[in-house]
Amino acid sequence: MKQEEPQIAPPAIRLAWKKYRHLWKSAEVPAKHLLLKEGDISRKAFLIEKGSIRTWFYHDGKEISFQFFFEGDVVSSRQSMRKHTPSPFSIETLEPTSIRWLDAGDMEQVRKDPVLYQFIIEQTSDKQAEFMQHFFSYLKDSPTQRYENLLRQKPEVIRRVPLQHIASYLGITQVSLSRIRNKIK
Repeated sequence: MKQEEPQIAPPAIRLAWKKYRHLWKSAEVPAKHLLLKEGDISRKAFLIEKGSIRTWFYHDGKEISFQFFFEGDVVSSRQSMRKHTPSPFSIETLEPTSIRWLDAGDMEQVRKDPVLYQFIIEQTSDKQAEFMQHFFSYLKDSPTQRYENLLRQKPEVIRRVPLQHIASYLGITQVSLSRIRNKIK
């Protein structure tokens, strides 16, 4: 099968991609598939072509979802990959997902390309800002406000992510989420 550059990326990224397409591997992954298990050392970075992924960790015996990724997003446990330390979280598909992935060694080659490196930095910065916004919302907003923010700012999460993962992301039970959703309707 001939590998094409991902069509979800901007033109400059697609052009840079061509230099490295021989390094990328493709996979069709079913829903609920662990790409990385919490505690394992990450050896791959993933680019989502189609589908969705969540990152989560265990706390007090419960799965806590803390980020969601969709088409065009790059997902990895960067700290684990770069420092060869156990990942503090798992990476799991939420739906059947088409991914491209790079091994950690190949990722170092890609990082040397200024266009792709900038893309990686921008993706990482955007996700970090999103995570910080969620973190502060978690500290200062009520569960209803957090749900309304999610509804307004990330409707794709509401449409595509199972309710139990949305509830854990918001820091509430599914019953509380159901009550909030019914109250807002």
